[in-house]
Amino acid sequence: MKRHLILSAACLALATSASFAAEDPPVDFVKQIKPILADRCVECHNSEALFGDLNLQNRALAFRKRFPGGPAIVAGAPEKSMLYLALTLPPKDKKAMPATGHRIPKDEVNLILRWIKEGAKWPEGKEGVVSVQRKKS
Repeated sequence: MKRHLILSAACLALATSASFAAEDPPVDFVKQIKPILADRCVECHNSEALFGDLNLQNRALAFRKRFPGGPAIVAGAPEKSMLYLALTLPPKDKKAMPATGHRIPKDEVNLILRWIKEGAKWPEGKEGVVSVQRKKS
């Protein structure tokens, strides 16, 4: 009986924590993802510096099929999304991103993970354009 009660309490706690996670608002591309891409990615992945045949300046370019391989972002599938996978590689791996500078903080990588899992919603038009941030010297 005691073991059954403990198991029931554990299941209830798990269900409650899952419902709280489900209540998190969806990731907002404009407020949460776009600033990460602008600050950490498009400096190298833009129309002028097309490293890895990847341009992250807008949705159409970011989701297009690349050679070799496919799109860098596969909506709903972070395990197939090179954008996410490159951020999680060990720093010494030659495909780890960013290639230079500091790694993207784990909380921001987790935000990208959630965004991709949620369908990688990326607006069209002005809101969806990610501009290269020119570094001040």
